[in-house]
Amino acid sequence: MFSNIFKSERIAIRRFLYRITAAAKWLTVRKIVREINSSGEITDEQAERMSSKVRQLELNGLTSITDKQAESLSKRDDLWLEDSRITDEHHLHLNGLTSITDKQAESLSKVEHLHLNGLTSITDKQAESLSKVWWLHLNGLTTITDEQAESLNKVNGLYLDGLTSITDEQAEILSEVGWLSLKGLTTITDAQAESLSKVKYLEISEACQKQIDKYKSNKAKKVRGAPHSQSLGFRNLYPTPGA
Repeated sequence: MFSNIFKSERIAIRRFLYRITAAAKWLTVRKIVREINSSGEITDEQAERMSSKVRQLELNGLTSITDKQAESLSKRDDLWLEDSRITDEHHLHLNGLTSITDKQAESLSKVEHLHLNGLTSITDKQAESLSKVWWLHLNGLTTITDEQAESLNKVNGLYLDGLTSITDEQAEILSEVGWLSLKGLTTITDAQAESLSKVKYLEISEACQKQIDKYKSNKAKKVRGAPHSQSLGFRNLYPTPGA
């Protein structure tokens, strides 16, 4: 018991010291961030200097980056104490980018929280790479392919608010995402509503939500109305007389 208490204290102290250090580092890069967002450009040296320095970088003024810069900005030096991570999650905002290369997508897949809302399209290979991101924002996409949906459904939190329509197949595929945002949808089919009712956390228009709630309500009624033995899988445990 005491070892667990001491471990918790050590983790708390290390985390506190890490955050103090991170705050000090942020002061040193804040000027660089302002310069980058103002000019819309970044040098290899600036990208390298900022790598691993702070937990959240908002570089929305950037309109393009090189493969080397993407690799630098994706670097993260995590600190661990025994089996507990001390460092905070890595957030990177690059909403000014309108396109990326496949190699950049692979580098950026190392970021836990990635914002790429300026992208209007991605390749299937990029979708496969970005599926490794924990929380992914792609609100600039107006369409996706079934193959891209298959890749992106591996993301824990996915934001696709730029989509104004999806297919029944895509709705079923995306229903596996833990947290899904589809605020651009204003109408959906009944099949899509049924599929999206499986999503644990869904952000969608009020009109669509009402349609989805009908299926959630029906599922609840089925569970409540089922015979106890059948609901537990005991349907054939007690056969009827003469059976």
